[in-house]
Amino acid sequence: MTTRTIDTLLEIMDDTEMSTHRRVEAAEALLGFEAPTDAVSRAREYLMSVFEDREEEIGNRMDAVRISRKTEAKRVMPQTVHLTRREEVDRKEAWRNYEMWKRRRELIMATMEIPPPNYADDLLSPDYLPPPEGWPPTTIERDPVSGFRIVHNRNKERG
Repeated sequence: MTTRTIDTLLEIMDDTEMSTHRRVEAAEALLGFEAPTDAVSRAREYLMSVFEDREEEIGNRMDAVRISRKTEAKRVMPQTVHLTRREEVDRKEAWRNYEMWKRRRELIMATMEIPPPNYADDLLSPDYLPPPEGWPPTTIERDPVSGFRIVHNRNKERG
C-alpha cells in the first residue's frame, strides 16, 4: 500500500527536471522508513544509477553511495573492550593507591610533616570512583610499614 507521501517521493525521484541532489534526498526518504517493496527497489535502482554515472557530480555520487551503503549493510561499530569484574576492581585499587601516594607526597612536600591519619578518607570510601579509562602512570602498593612502595613506573617504559 502506498501513501500520498510515498507517491510524492517517487514522483520527485523520477522527475528528470528536478536537481539530482533533491532526487537523491527523495530516495533517501523512501529508504529511511518502511515502504512498499516496489518503492524501495525503485529508490535503490535510482541511487545505483546516480553513483555509477561517471558524468554525475561527485557530491551527488557520494551521497548516493552513502545512502545505498546504509541500506545494504548493518553498521559496524567499533568493538568495546570490557574489563572483567576482577580487572576493574584491580584498576580501581591501582588508581586509589596511586592517588593516595600522590596526595601523601604532595602534603609532605608542602608541610614537611607526615600527613594526619585521615588525609585520604575520601579515597578509601566505598564511593571512590577512578578516572573513567586507563591505568595510573605508576603502580603503587600500600606497605603497612613504610607507607607506599613504587612497584612499576609505566612512564619509564614509554621513554
